[in-house]
This record gives sequence, structure tokens and C-alpha cells, in this order.
Amino acid sequence: MSTILYFDDPDVGLARETSHPTFARIAAQDFYYDCGDDFSPFGSDDGSDTLAALQEWYQEQTGGKSAKTLRFLHQQLSGWDLPVPKDMLAHDDAAKAQWLASDDMNQIYLRSVCRAHVATAFGQLKITGSIDADLQQQALLALACQQWLNTVARSKYPDWEYADQESERLALMNTALEQASAA
Repeated sequence: MSTILYFDDPDVGLARETSHPTFARIAAQDFYYDCGDDFSPFGSDDGSDTLAALQEWYQEQTGGKSAKTLRFLHQQLSGWDLPVPKDMLAHDDAAKAQWLASDDMNQIYLRSVCRAHVATAFGQLKITGSIDADLQQQALLALACQQWLNTVARSKYPDWEYADQESERLALMNTALEQASAA
């Protein structure tokens, strides 16, 4: 029995109707389907590009068992050529802070890597209705890293008006990923 895959219509874009029912149930809030919302899995350029590439990757998979989606993510990030150490998401906050301090661009690079992890996990859920356990773990680390980056940004820019909104969305996505493992 083959798995039914769900792909968005390029003329319509993100939609509940072209999402796996499990994704639509878990990702019930409208922001999951807003390709212009930077705080959604697919709203940033990183997230949107990752979802588009992931859909293409799934469409290219032929017969038999498809490759691990984490392999797709590693290929995607390799193509971006960002200077983020592979295991950065697993580092403690002090190590992340030290790495961030070494170059002004590192925060942007790390945020891009986090967004790609989150978009890949939610993309797999959207397309197939499930998430590989190893990818889910990496996405949860990415969400935790983004929450940490939010805290760093708040201390640097105390008047950042979107800090609460980003933090709330990250928490909602974390809950959704945890629900996906129980689905």
C-alpha cells in the first residue's frame, strides 16, 4: 500500500485542502497557511524555499521506500553553504552565544538553518501525514534555538514589537510537533 502524498497547487499556494488531513488537524491555526507570515513554518524565504524543494524532492522519489527526509534537509543546507557547524542546534546556549559573537552574520545564518529544519519537518507532515523521528528531534532543537534567539533579540532590542508574537508561534509549533509524534 502506497502513501498518498499531498502537494500544493502552484496557482493556489498553501492550503488546507492540499494538505494531509493529519497536518490540517494538527496545524489548525491560519498562520500555518500564510506564506507571508515570517513566523510560520513556510512564511519566511527560508521556509518557503525549503517547502518548494521538499515537494519537488518527494515528487522525484520513485518506487519503493523513499529516502530519509533528514537526508533531503542536509542536501538543502549544503546547497545554501551557510557556515553553521552541523551540530550547532545541539550546543548549549553558552556555546551558541560564543559562536554568534564571532561574526555579525552568524545570527542570520543560524536562524536560516533553524527555519529550514522547522519547514522540513512541517513540510513532511503536510505532504505525508507523519514526521521521521530523527527529523522531528532536529526540528524541536531548531524551535528551542529560535526561542533562545528570541530571548537574545529581546535583550538587545527591548522594544521589538514582534517578540511576543514570534515566541507564541514558536511555542505553538513546538506543541504541534509534539502532537505529530502521537498521531
